[in-house]
Amino acid sequence: MSYFHILQVSTDIQIESVGDEYKINIPTSRFLEYTNEDIRVFFKIISQEKLNLLKEYPALITIERFEKEITLAQIKSIIYQQPEQNIVINFTKLESISIMSKDNIDFTGVDTREARKEKYKNFDSNLDSIKEALKFEGLEEYRNHWSLKTGDIFDISSKNPNFNSFNNPSYIKLFPNYKSPLPQFIELQATVSVGHQMQATLDTQEACKQPVSTVDEYIKCISLINSNTLEDQELFFRGHSDADRYFLQPSLFRQYKDKGLIYLNSERNSFMDLLTTEPKSFGNESRCFDILTHMQHYSFPTRLLDISSNPLAALYFACEIKKDDKGEEVDGEVIIFSIKKSEIKYFDSDSVSCLTNLAKLTEEQKDNIRDLISTKKGILNNDDYDTDVTYSRYIHCIRQEKPYFEPKVQVEDIKKVICVKGRLTQDRIIAQAGSFLIFGLDGKLPEEGNDIFKIERIKIKSAFKRNLLNELDLLKVNLRTIYPSLENTSKYLKEKLERQADSSEIFEQHSLRQELKELFIHQCDEKINNEGSEVDLSFYAFFNNKNDNPELLMEAANWWIMKHKLDHFEKATKIKELILNESKP
Repeated sequence: MSYFHILQVSTDIQIESVGDEYKINIPTSRFLEYTNEDIRVFFKIISQEKLNLLKEYPALITIERFEKEITLAQIKSIIYQQPEQNIVINFTKLESISIMSKDNIDFTGVDTREARKEKYKNFDSNLDSIKEALKFEGLEEYRNHWSLKTGDIFDISSKNPNFNSFNNPSYIKLFPNYKSPLPQFIELQATVSVGHQMQATLDTQEACKQPVSTVDEYIKCISLINSNTLEDQELFFRGHSDADRYFLQPSLFRQYKDKGLIYLNSERNSFMDLLTTEPKSFGNESRCFDILTHMQHYSFPTRLLDISSNPLAALYFACEIKKDDKGEEVDGEVIIFSIKKSEIKYFDSDSVSCLTNLAKLTEEQKDNIRDLISTKKGILNNDDYDTDVTYSRYIHCIRQEKPYFEPKVQVEDIKKVICVKGRLTQDRIIAQAGSFLIFGLDGKLPEEGNDIFKIERIKIKSAFKRNLLNELDLLKVNLRTIYPSLENTSKYLKEKLERQADSSEIFEQHSLRQELKELFIHQCDEKINNEGSEVDLSFYAFFNNKNDNPELLMEAANWWIMKHKLDHFEKATKIKELILNESKP
């Protein structure tokens, strides 16, 4: 499989000349937009090692709507600036081709309206052919972003008259490995803080390295993490039912298939449409934050990410049964956030108002804000309010809930991610001990965490999910308590009856698969031959110390404990006899 880059900027001012090379800064929030999901998953946790792989592939440098030109380039270096959440790409230009803009369309004084329409039609048709060749999706042509496309750009170039000059043997030779697939996995070296916290961090990582199979194991791991948490930090939790596919990003920022950020691009319109069509549902809420939490309750895409102060609620979400494209159940995870208390806000905070009211701005207005803050250091103030129409509109939105708000906003505050403790006004928030992360303008939370959000993870293997859900149910953590409503209580009671019936059938009728029968008999014979007929063993004796096949282990435990109610240690002769009797017709 071949790949090529699309590095698209808003204006050529963003392309900086550095000697014989050129430089582009891309926020990590725009990294791998309009890119195949499997590739995005591979780069879920960004590292310099992974980014270096991308230098193997050719790049096309474009401007939104293909203004002015498209450049074929060779990437020389990619530098990940983790604290700034920025990626710096240095490249050399190989060849550039001019693309006609609408301003360059040649009109004559005798052109009729129909003739002008035809020229515009031809122009649009030309752009459409470029978009199709480069596999642009949705609103991608209007978006400042970095995507990694699948396909042979040199072969594509040979078939499109707009840029067939790129198909040059001397250019192709510069990318000897451009047809090499991305590796499926890179072993990354763990990094830990230095000083007095180092040993505690290592101990925590080691303790929680193995997947948990019981609630007791989970609680012990959480307790250890809590004991190593500093006094100025507070713990929050989030559960992902699919550890590989789910990112630390709100629903608004999620890419829809490979169509890009369709929810984010229509944030204001969708926000206003819901308020317009359901006015009674939001009649008692004046703060934008309260409106968004209400919308979040009904699965509407917002810039909020749910977290919880209850680790058992997070575990419940992580144990939700999910299947991949092949129909196989996938692993989950619980993410633990250690957040500085000084960075935790409450629902009435000015910072909360600043971030949530971004929902009331159009994408064009948000672009204007981006341009404004890119020229500023420190703070936006009254001068900006008086001279910039978009900024004054933004302040007006904030003043709708805070009439006396001064038009002074820290530049960094508009872009950051903050933790907010919301009001316990909704049953679901109460039940889930819910809080939120609010993502600002292009806000991004690295999967590995940062200085404000320390992140650890506990893996939940798919084979253990059902057992964990059963244990959580005993603790009254279930569908009925997590999502309190008449509908979910009814659903919970119905599913509980079905699980009991299915479990009873399994325990009564289930027999070991042939693979396990042969394993048990072989091990029993070996133990008896070596240690005599009185030797005892447990079902753990049939497996390696490492749980490399948890499904097989759980099946053996089910047969041993639930079906036959055997003690922890039993005679090898007894086990062999039970299996042989089950095998009889």
